[in-house]
Amino acid sequence: MIAAVEPLDERHDLSQFQSGSPDFDRWLVDHSATARGQGVRTYVALDDQGNVIGYFAIAPHAVERSELPSRIARGAPSRIPAVLLAKLARDVRFRGTGLGSELLVEALVVIVGAARQVGGRLVVVDAVDDAAGRFYEAHDFVSVPSVEHRLIMKLSTAAKVLGEPWP
Repeated sequence: MIAAVEPLDERHDLSQFQSGSPDFDRWLVDHSATARGQGVRTYVALDDQGNVIGYFAIAPHAVERSELPSRIARGAPSRIPAVLLAKLARDVRFRGTGLGSELLVEALVVIVGAARQVGGRLVVVDAVDDAAGRFYEAHDFVSVPSVEHRLIMKLSTAAKVLGEPWP
């Protein structure tokens, strides 16, 4: 379904993209460019016609060891380097097609690749609601009990899911 994933730039037409969430759509159109200056990188998923059918945004992050379950925090520094999956949305026309899962895999490919270059230990996502939380849990993310709607995945797990060695 996804023909290509590219960093968002001015040549991408966002006018037809609708995720079903006005906040996510507004962020993509109005704020993704300025967020780049703050370290956030936005990628778009394109169909074979070059239409934007989804997007995700990632940023460097750190997690306090005290927030995490001991099985994950054990042996880690007090601030654990991570990559934040800040946004992930697919076009409403593709609801129920598996595009969200495909987009998450593409995001993990980019995240694991970036972490190989700069380091890190975790992927972090703050789900917008319970349904989004269940989506991430179904894809091997683990809920962080001390922070509502926060889920994490070890980068080593992400690499394993992708069939890649880590580090």
